[in-house]
Amino acid sequence: MKLYHAEAIVLRTIAVREADRVLVLLTREYGKLRVWAHGAARPTSRKRGAVQPFCRSRFLLERSREIDVVRQAEVLENFAVLHADLKTLSLAGYLCELVDGFAPEGQPDPGFYRLLLQALRRLGGEKQELLVRFFESRVLVLAGLRPELGVCAACGNRPAAGYLRISPAQGGVLCGPCQTKEPTAPVCRPATLQVLGKMLDWPLDRIWRLRVDAGTRRELAAVLHSYLCHHLEREPKSLIFLRKLGDEA
Repeated sequence: MKLYHAEAIVLRTIAVREADRVLVLLTREYGKLRVWAHGAARPTSRKRGAVQPFCRSRFLLERSREIDVVRQAEVLENFAVLHADLKTLSLAGYLCELVDGFAPEGQPDPGFYRLLLQALRRLGGEKQELLVRFFESRVLVLAGLRPELGVCAACGNRPAAGYLRISPAQGGVLCGPCQTKEPTAPVCRPATLQVLGKMLDWPLDRIWRLRVDAGTRRELAAVLHSYLCHHLEREPKSLIFLRKLGDEA
């Protein structure tokens, strides 16, 4: 048997048969993995608590030809505060869905792991919306999709001051002439671009200093959601659910 240990956050679980589960894990050591947890859904299973979505757990895994198998699992953090209300729980699902969509499978990438762990630890506190915007922007950076904000992403010229469109397809802001080619790209005020630039560069502890008005919040959400949906080629299911709840992410 080829056994190995991994520390992981459970991104999601997939029901297989009556009590088995396939887990999608974001591991610190090996990146994103899919593993099989035999009998994990049984009430008497010792693995049951450690394989729940959003848990950080330590796993003993066995390599297999098709899909590796969970032999043991121990909870390290269960983030109980995430279950305080449906919105917070849904936001946790949204963050995990983004990581599942953008993190490469089977490739170690500790940046995604650190980002998700940091966010889950703070999601139950204040300024949830600001935290989610920070998370979205950093996912783009980690995925190599950082928006270009300094020059026109289409032609390379420096845009004139004022309202600008940001194109996910082109990879950043568009100057006046290039904007006419993408009339549906999200529009941003200069203040929104400044906030987005800080989201892309500042550490999390510094973003709490930002004072963001309602208009900037709306534009920031529109730009980031447009970017994420464009590159995922779909709208995240958890985002659709949040909208049905009446709570935008």
